[in-house]
Amino acid sequence: MNTGDYLASNNLFILISGLAIAIVALLWFLRKPRNRHPMAGEHGRELEERRARMNAQETTDVPPTRR
Repeated sequence: MNTGDYLASNNLFILISGLAIAIVALLWFLRKPRNRHPMAGEHGRELEERRARMNAQETTDVPPTRR
């Protein structure tokens, strides 16, 4: 194996290893619920529905704008 072949295979190995480590780190980070988006999941949907109902009840007539 000459140096050119070794460098190419080494670069490919480092690239794949780096991507695998990054994916594992991301999955490890997102495993904890506090690291996820606060509006994701059932609680977020319930809150959004409650806000929509309150906005629908508080809607008033808006005067026409000047042109």
